[in-house]
Formats: sequence, structure tokens, C-alpha cells
Amino acid sequence: MRLDNLVFRLGLAPTIAAARQLVNHGHIMVNQLPVSIPSYQCHPGDKVSVKDNTTSKRLVNNYLESPTLSNIPQHLEFDKKGLTAKILGIIDREWVALKLNELFVIEYYSRKI
Repeated sequence: MRLDNLVFRLGLAPTIAAARQLVNHGHIMVNQLPVSIPSYQCHPGDKVSVKDNTTSKRLVNNYLESPTLSNIPQHLEFDKKGLTAKILGIIDREWVALKLNELFVIEYYSRKI
């Protein structure tokens, strides 16, 4: 639910690093307000959009011409024409492509305390 990850998953940037840079340089807005913090936590119902200026739109449109990901996650709704997206909900655990045993993580950190 980080803003930079959502920008990457929407295909607005080819890599997560490029998505971080888009956010840092103020090209992305959340709920019509500019956000320049890549780690900004988005919530269901938030609207993510590209800033309404020619530089931002041209940059994002160049990225959209050569898509890197084939599909957009189920918890996101994207309007390619308007360059806006809406967060419909929280991502399902099964959709994340990480094989991770949470109990091992909890056990590891419980020994550290």
C-alpha cells in the first residue's frame, strides 16, 4: 500500500526506483493533493492521479507506451485515459508473489528482544 509500489503496479513507471523518483519529484497526487513521500501509506478509497501539467503527463505516457507488467492487481482500478486510479481495497495475501512463512519471521524477531 506504499505509494511508490502502487505507482509501479499501475504501470506508471517501469521500475520501483523510477516510481520513487516520480513521487519524489511531485508528479503524483493523492486525493488531489501533491505527495512527495514514496513511503506514503495509501488507504482504500484513495484516488491516485498524475499531476495536471504537460511534463508529468508526457513522462507517464512515455512509460505507459512500453508496459512492464501485464496485469493490474485486483485491488486497483485504473483509468488509462485520465491517468487516474482508485484503490478499491487492501491487496489479498495470495496475490503477493512471495513465499514467506510469517511464523519464522515472528520467531526470529522474538529472539532479538
